[in-house]
Amino acid sequence: MAVSTKRKNSSKSKSNSKTRKQFKKFSKTKKNVRKMKGGNGNDPKVFKGHTDDVNCVSFSPDGKYICSCSGSGLWDKTVRLWNVDTGENIRTLNGHTSFVMSVSFSPDGKYICSGSWDKTVRLWNVESGENIRTLNGHTNWVESVSFSPNGKTICSGSWDKTVRLWNVDTGENIRTLNGHTEPVFSVSFSPDGKYICSGSGDKTVRLWNVDTAENIRTLNGHAGFVKSVSFSPGGKYICSGSGDKTVKLWNVDTGENIRTLNGHTEPVFSVSFSPDGKYVCSGSLDKTVKLWNVDTAENIRTLNGHAGFVKSVSFSPGGKYICSGSADKTVRLWDVEQIEEEKEKSKKPHTTQSHQLSQEEEARIYFEFQLSGIIDQNDLAKRYRKIALKVHPDKKNNKTNNSDFKELSRHYEVLQKISVKKK
Repeated sequence: MAVSTKRKNSSKSKSNSKTRKQFKKFSKTKKNVRKMKGGNGNDPKVFKGHTDDVNCVSFSPDGKYICSCSGSGLWDKTVRLWNVDTGENIRTLNGHTSFVMSVSFSPDGKYICSGSWDKTVRLWNVESGENIRTLNGHTNWVESVSFSPNGKTICSGSWDKTVRLWNVDTGENIRTLNGHTEPVFSVSFSPDGKYICSGSGDKTVRLWNVDTAENIRTLNGHAGFVKSVSFSPGGKYICSGSGDKTVKLWNVDTGENIRTLNGHTEPVFSVSFSPDGKYVCSGSLDKTVKLWNVDTAENIRTLNGHAGFVKSVSFSPGGKYICSGSADKTVRLWDVEQIEEEKEKSKKPHTTQSHQLSQEEEARIYFEFQLSGIIDQNDLAKRYRKIALKVHPDKKNNKTNNSDFKELSRHYEVLQKISVKKK
């Protein structure tokens, strides 16, 4: 019966030309049929289409779609919408004039907001792809955006060291939260919408009252920049990922660091709670996604497959999948149930593989984190140029079409300008 059903389904697929086109890059083996539904720990589903780093990924509230954004060196500058079941890139949103660093779905799934290094926050209609509103006010690059639980407010964090609140209907900047002393890399609303947490290059996580704009608590403990923050589903805890290679769990009421998750071998760029609050997933520059048990701090599984930094991770609304975005230009979908099954079958603990960063990757890290309190501007510019010339020593005059070297040189010029301005 199983063989007969398989042949019947195969016949239907061949008779439908539209389906053939949609699935032609996937083979018809049982393995790849499972891959279309969401890959397991060893065989994730891969979405391809971006031409540059995937900086952020976000699931729609119903879990049917994923939106992703891109930009780092080749100037992709797009937001893309993907069908989770088919892997199809159903819409590409163009409008930003620089790297798009963050995306977030509205609670009703009708809108997407995006934050970019063009210093703007944009609001998009999911169905039409129209850019219905552009929010201006930040004086430097926008790193993170998030919708409030009621969908009426957008929160954004920026290199101008502020957190801003925007009215979705009018586009008005209704509140500006000041307190961080370095760029704000991540923002997140509490489930009840009363609070915002933010992570910054000043190595702190801050808790804010939305109505009063009061900084009610500052969480200290990280030894490096805080790149990502997330509230637990119940709002009792905050999770943070840092340049110190750790993931920390904090008690919201007391501000206590109740748990530190160690295992990544490079800075942690992204963290996300599972919908039931039992697990945390994290993405790192060590090119891995890790799944953690919140109660025990155990690293349940390490997911390998990305060929570049993992810059964003997100659990699906039902908790069945983990989505990850990477500097390898892909979005990957991992089946959590398969991951758990594979762990039960394996008695041998998984060991983390150490990844040595290439010169190009190291240079990109220096560029992305050229913070005055972390790396000296002049030292950074010299070091960046040195790495660029090591990559292509025969092209000191920059007379080449090589995109990698042109990217490094362009970033070097930007750093030089920044250094001059600071003087």
